[in-house]
Parts: sequence; C-alpha cells; structure tokens
Amino acid sequence: MKRPLTIAAVQLPSAAPGKTNAARQRANFALAAQWLGDAGRRGADLACVGETFNILGCQLTRANTPGLIRHAWTETVKRFAPIAKKYRMAIIAPILALEDGIVRNIALVFDRRGRVLGGYRKVHTIENEEAYGTVPGDAWPVFDVAGARVGIQICHDNSFPESARCLTLNGAEVIYWPHVMSGWGDEFMDILLRSPAIHNGVHHVPVCFGCPPDEAWMPGKLIGRSSIIRPDGTVAADAGRHPGIALTTIDLAAPRIATQFTRPGDWVWQIDMLNDRRPDTYEPFIRPVVPQKPVPAKPPRRSK
Repeated sequence: MKRPLTIAAVQLPSAAPGKTNAARQRANFALAAQWLGDAGRRGADLACVGETFNILGCQLTRANTPGLIRHAWTETVKRFAPIAKKYRMAIIAPILALEDGIVRNIALVFDRRGRVLGGYRKVHTIENEEAYGTVPGDAWPVFDVAGARVGIQICHDNSFPESARCLTLNGAEVIYWPHVMSGWGDEFMDILLRSPAIHNGVHHVPVCFGCPPDEAWMPGKLIGRSSIIRPDGTVAADAGRHPGIALTTIDLAAPRIATQFTRPGDWVWQIDMLNDRRPDTYEPFIRPVVPQKPVPAKPPRRSK
C-alpha cells in the first residue's frame, strides 16, 4: 500500500532587506510566511525553510542577540500556526530563539493543525554561534507529523554521519537538513546532499537559501540546491541556485531496493543494513573528545 507525502524545501532569498537588525528580522518573517503560503497553495503536506531564517543578514554579538531574538518563538507561532492550519500543512521552522533565557538554534515543528509538537535543538554548534551565546542541544528527536516519521539535523550536524544515523535509528523516514552552507565545489556539496539518504535508506531534504535572482551563483555564495533526495540517492526535486521551492510527492512505502546484496534476489536494503550493524565494535565513537588547537591553513608570516 502506497504512503504518498508531498514535501517541500522552501528556498528563501539570501539577501535580507532592511537597514537594521530589527528591520531585517521583520522582513525575514514576512518573506518566510509568504513563501510557506506558496508551498501550502501548491499542496505541500510538509514544508521547511532554511536555518535560523529569522536572523538572516543580522549582525549578532553576545550582547545584542538575546534582545533581538527574545520574541522569536512567539512570533514564529503567531505567523506560522495559521498557515499550517489553513493549508493543513506541517511546517518546520528553524529559528534562533531565546528558550528559558538560553540562546538556541532550534527547529520548531508544527503539525497540520498548527500546533507546536516540539523542537530540535542543533547538537553540533560552531565557534561563531558560540561567540554570541548559542548553547547546543543533546538529543535526536523524531516527530510523527503529516503521516511520516520526521527527523531534523541542522547545518554542521551533517558533518557527522552519526547525526543522520541516530535519527534513522530513532525511526526517521524523512530527514530535513536546514543549513547555510556555502559552495566551494559541486562534487563536495553533491556528496553532502546525497550521502545521508544513501547511507541510511531515508529521504533527505536539504534546505538552504537562494542567491539574488539578478545575480549569477558562484563559489562562496550560499549553495542553494534545496532538494528532495530519495533513499537511493537520486534527486526527486531541486530548487537550483536562486529562490524557489523544491516540491514533489514521495512514496514512503517505496524503500531503496538492493539486488544480490547479502543474498540472491531483490531485498529492502535498509533492513539488511540495520541488521548487519555491529554496535559492540563502535566504542571509538563514544570516547571523550580531547580538544586540539585549531590550525590555520596558512601559518602567519614572520616579519623580518
């Protein structure tokens, strides 16, 4: 029996209008609401926008961040709950928000009735996030939403294969990846986009931002390429480099099939892969991290 699900990766513009942080944040919310409405009108059951869309273009410091994002959670619910309810569309809204006085990179999950089911807090934060006070999460929740089991990893999380694997082991069928990765080579990024789907037998949905419509994309800009990738690594929909929506209907009951893998004939690959895991040998993954000093690509020149 088929399990159709129409999913959308909403690729917002990467240029935030406004001359102040507050003005940019207001514009970001308005744009996200507009584009999510477009996804709803096109029949999406589940839609997501890019990482921390609310502070796109803002200049953040440890001092100004808490005040800027103090009402981000409330504003997200105010703006997006009616959209979810109107279009019967679940929404993933990744924001920078203040939660119990703590700065969090968090993706809020709305069900199709506009209720907040919970949120995923980014586990692997980077130095510049920590500089303005972001505190990482420590769990890999999976949400029952729109008839699917949905997991989320955010940006740097995808640098670690363990992220998507933890979500898969927790039952995820679809993994969304909102991020702000820049592109420095198509081979590198193409592998990052596809590998979680291939390694885990799940649908992987990267969501980034698009470069301005009147500009050519070039390496160094946000990668774009918001897409919907099947468990076999093929791309079902791709928004390209500029703002747009990647939208398609997938069948959650159609897994990746492998032939002559482990035994003769055609079999569901994910089940065999999970059966063949050897967690008793994976002790190196849970050794405590011993921090190393960062090494610059080019040592500073000594003056003569």
